[in-house]
Amino acid sequence: MPVNSATAGRPLIDVVMPAYNEEASLPRVIETLFAELGSLPYRFELILVDDGSSDGTAAVVRRYQAHYPITLVSLTRNFGKETALLAGLDHARGDATVIMDADLQHPVALIEQFVAHWEQGYECVYGVKQNRAGESLPKRVLTRLFYLGLNRGSGIEIPPNALDFRLLDRAVVHALCSLRERVRFTKGLYAWLGFRSVGVPFVPPPRQGGSSHFNGRALARLGWDGLTSFSDLPLKLAGIVGSLVSAASLAYAFWIAVRTLLFGVDVPGWATLTVAMTFLGGLQILFLGIMGQYVRNVFIETKHRPNYLVRELRRPEPGAATGTPERNAEPTEAAAMSNQSGEQARKLDAASAAKSKSGKIAAA
Repeated sequence: MPVNSATAGRPLIDVVMPAYNEEASLPRVIETLFAELGSLPYRFELILVDDGSSDGTAAVVRRYQAHYPITLVSLTRNFGKETALLAGLDHARGDATVIMDADLQHPVALIEQFVAHWEQGYECVYGVKQNRAGESLPKRVLTRLFYLGLNRGSGIEIPPNALDFRLLDRAVVHALCSLRERVRFTKGLYAWLGFRSVGVPFVPPPRQGGSSHFNGRALARLGWDGLTSFSDLPLKLAGIVGSLVSAASLAYAFWIAVRTLLFGVDVPGWATLTVAMTFLGGLQILFLGIMGQYVRNVFIETKHRPNYLVRELRRPEPGAATGTPERNAEPTEAAAMSNQSGEQARKLDAASAAKSKSGKIAAA
């Protein structure tokens, strides 16, 4: 979708799309995206983040850069979807930014409704999964319990069925990029920011091509990171359970003392003692594991490593449908300081491009 006279003076909307091994589905995704967006009175630019793919994802993007305004941000390895989202937002330049997956389960046609709400003054417009009919009963129950516990323990309200498919105003993007924490739960960060938000319900269509790389293990890890990043509920539950066990132990000790005084000492059995010891030992290990997760979060944050490293940044030329590659001879930190904003990251990109032209090492 080259820039034309009808859209040249219109606001720019970026579309951030993380991709991991999506070579098979990307051609259809890119063509569908720009075909649908071409009817809207805005300029659009796709920012595709290659999250360390091992297939030809980046090569597909380079081919399409000759026909569409696409920025390629290729990371040095697979940093995970949450970090890939941050990388895309760091390189967004539009008046608003749409976040969506690379499998067309986030309908492109819904972007027009997102934009309409944005024009009405909403700063964050998010898609809401209308139902979870295609999910298993255990997953639905666990999801419900997760958001219930998270909302009660965090002090913020996170919509239970809200998805990453959303439109963010420029102010929201700036605020979100200023939060450089490494253990990221982006859905919680959206709610923590507190901008004016509205949900748009929809039914996700089937995935177009390939299979999801976000399995149950990755989902469980994300949920645990989100729970320990935004809530102290696990620590509170550990304290409550410990208090209840202690109270039960005191009550049982009192009962043993009374029974001994009234009926004498009977022959003790080892089974009760063994069960009690293993039960209490298990509780102690469980609670140490919970505390260890919080210590692990602190440990990761205090190392102050960059959130991600960029192998290749390839932007389209201003006013053209082609991009110019900017390769890094040696990948370095994309966001060195924990308080670095998205604007600072873009200034770092500009400096990197200047250095690459002179043959020096470029910082991504």
